[in-house]
Amino acid sequence: MDEKIPQVFLDANILIAVGKPPGGPEIARVAELVDAKMISVLTTDLTVMEVAKKHADNDLKEVKEFARAHVHSILQKITETILPVLTKEEMRERLLAGYRSETDKMFKRLGAKVLSIDDVAPSSIFNDYTRATGFFSGEGKKDQFPDAFIFERIKAEAAVERPLIVVTADGDYAAPVEREENIDLVASLPELFTKLGLEYEAPQVDAFLDQNIEALIEGVNEELGNWGLIGDVEDSEIDKATVTNLTILDRSAFKSVETDGPIVVVAKLEVDADIYYSHPDWDNASYDSEDKVLLPWDTVEGDTTVSLTVDVSISIEVDESDGSPRRFDEIRFRNDRFQYVVLHPYDHYN
Repeated sequence: MDEKIPQVFLDANILIAVGKPPGGPEIARVAELVDAKMISVLTTDLTVMEVAKKHADNDLKEVKEFARAHVHSILQKITETILPVLTKEEMRERLLAGYRSETDKMFKRLGAKVLSIDDVAPSSIFNDYTRATGFFSGEGKKDQFPDAFIFERIKAEAAVERPLIVVTADGDYAAPVEREENIDLVASLPELFTKLGLEYEAPQVDAFLDQNIEALIEGVNEELGNWGLIGDVEDSEIDKATVTNLTILDRSAFKSVETDGPIVVVAKLEVDADIYYSHPDWDNASYDSEDKVLLPWDTVEGDTTVSLTVDVSISIEVDESDGSPRRFDEIRFRNDRFQYVVLHPYDHYN
């Protein structure tokens, strides 16, 4: 490893935000920077586990009902297939193992040096805890232990000839980083790209996006299908969503270190989508005074148009002759949060 290049630590919240492993266009750009020897990447074993756990927990929310015996029985009748019986814990363990493997592969793609938090002396962490310094200077002290161990381990790698850039959206890193001479802090991968001199203003990118809005809508529609939507009404289901229009609210473009490498665009979009939904008829439900719950007797179904704001990362292939944008290569959502939408605007009841 060339010790003159900066080291980069990608916090779990950053890696989770770029999507499921292998991570989409932004991670591809980081891998490109590693290959070009502009940066090296380091992580910790705890960070790897945090990333895998978050994705596994998100998936478990979607499938946990299938662990219930009566749901499993109904599904077997519908599919006429003998399905394996899995408990919720078994589902979680399988999901966790799968995401752990995929996260390991992502870090190998980045050539990451994996540090063990077992190398950290617990006394150094508890000293900060006792004195209410570092990660323990604010609220939620007990929740800071993972980050405190991670930072204590990675800061040992920083030196004058090997500066460290911490990429995290967690504001709790600000105070500990301020005390370290050889560590810088940025809040996102786009900020990292800017720091490394990859951001640029390219009018042709704006023109390309405007001229290819239908293809962009198609790509966002496909990605939305992979994520799904959640209605604001309890127990609602959205069976179909079709993107009909979008507006680009803001964007940043980042060039490649390779002459004919793809352009990465990070953008915020206002998206309109037609949806079909259903949910229990809570307005006309009966109240069970004994169990203190509402018992709906009917289902409300309908279709409507919803608006939502999404952050995306877009990879655009370029023409080898002049470097101009040619076609969309990949479009990925930039967060791990499910998209919530309002099914019945306030004026629906007026």
